[in-house]
Amino acid sequence: MIDRKKITGILLRNLNWLALTVFFFVIGIISSILFITEEFLLVSELTAGQKELLEEMAREVFEAPPLRGILLIFFNNFLASLSVMFLGIILGIPPLLGLFSNGALLGYLMTALSNEEVPVFVFVVLGILPHGIFELPAFFISAALGLKTGFHLIFPILPKNRRQSIVFIWKEYGALFPLVIWLLLLGAIIEILVTPRLLSLVL
Repeated sequence: MIDRKKITGILLRNLNWLALTVFFFVIGIISSILFITEEFLLVSELTAGQKELLEEMAREVFEAPPLRGILLIFFNNFLASLSVMFLGIILGIPPLLGLFSNGALLGYLMTALSNEEVPVFVFVVLGILPHGIFELPAFFISAALGLKTGFHLIFPILPKNRRQSIVFIWKEYGALFPLVIWLLLLGAIIEILVTPRLLSLVL
């Protein structure tokens, strides 16, 4: 059951971390659009790995029955959210890379569509936003607490020690976990049942 009051309090307490996740995600988008060239190998390599994984998953998802497609997308995003949260204990590096690489992937996709003369704005509004308004907040919440975990592993939350600080953050995530699940589930349903139909109207 979702405790709205508790969840709202935790989110407000972590607004700075949430803003930081959005910042790194946007930096990934901008870097990909501006610098997706051989001279910028970091952006290219991160994007290439994400692109191959996305293409393979897309084939599997959209060739499957709708329910299977929803479950595949949900569990993929669920595992990604868990990983950026709990691997944040590695000094916050995995969530940072996850935010940047996912942003870079979106930037790469926008650039590729623009080169093919596909209306990018229409694609983003109809092909990304309908499910992204659910999936992205879930990912940002997980990544924010992953970054917070890495930071407070070095600088504990006073007057707590390092262990108490990490346990406190993971309890915050535990309280937000039902919200993350619902957001990811709604996003997966919309991505399979609604997004393709919206795109078919214009593309």
